[in-house]
Amino acid sequence: MSTFLVTLIAVAVLLLVAAVGYIMLKAKLVEDSLMKGLSTIILYVCQPCLAIYTFKSSEYSSEKLLDVGIFALLCVFIQGLMLGVSYLALRKKYKSAIYRILTISTTFANCAFFGIPIIEALLPDISKDLIIYTTVYASCMNILGWTVGSAIISSDRKYISIKKIILNPATLGAAFAFLLFVLEIDIQKDLYSMITITGRMATPISMLVMGMRLAKMNFIKIFADIRIYLTIFVKELLMPLVAFGLVYFLPVSYEIKAAFFIICACPVASVVLNYSELVGQGQREAANTVLLSTMLSVVTMPLMMLLLPLL
Repeated sequence: MSTFLVTLIAVAVLLLVAAVGYIMLKAKLVEDSLMKGLSTIILYVCQPCLAIYTFKSSEYSSEKLLDVGIFALLCVFIQGLMLGVSYLALRKKYKSAIYRILTISTTFANCAFFGIPIIEALLPDISKDLIIYTTVYASCMNILGWTVGSAIISSDRKYISIKKIILNPATLGAAFAFLLFVLEIDIQKDLYSMITITGRMATPISMLVMGMRLAKMNFIKIFADIRIYLTIFVKELLMPLVAFGLVYFLPVSYEIKAAFFIICACPVASVVLNYSELVGQGQREAANTVLLSTMLSVVTMPLMMLLLPLL
């Protein structure tokens, strides 16, 4: 039961930060335009620093590099499986934008902003060896998002772009972090401290933005759509169960199993909204899905984490 309580408290704390953003916007202490500015800071500053922090938290070894490769293959498999099944189930309804949004929502997990604090709360003794996997999952998700994800949301293959896959802050930051990790390049202590602080800012800032977005939404519309609940069921309950079954019998380390399971149990990623805004379709549906998924994770994540000791 301790696993349940630790997860519950960790998720509740994150939602409390979102509540601060909600109150600030409702009280008109900040302007709507702040959301865009904070989102830009997350994308161009915090995310690259977070990638460096996660990779440099773990010491390089050939075994660790192999584990990263295995984890990447697991990410490609689970993301491809979930996206493929959702596509086959919903593609006949793609005339409506919400079904396109729900397709990628079943797959994209808030692996960094939620995954890192949950991993650190649940497994503090080995968290430094686990959080590297959040960037690996995010990198696979980013490649999928800039190609298949954008094409699904827009119903236009022109959004599949190799250039966009490579030349975006998330990919560039992850690639740079990976090089630092493999080449074992040391970062000056004070500089690394600054990178760590900046990277860890991503979670509270993203939750503040989440709360601000919630303050602009209609509560009835958020809670009234049964299709979003079904999507959250798939993402936050079915997907982690599939992940659990996938790694349970595999001869891989506990670190890989635990990180993979925790990340797959995270709520719908905020990048779903980013991609919808990028292509100019389904923004309202994406915002509703991300917000409701995040709020319900205070129930789903603690429940799923009851399985963690069984790995």
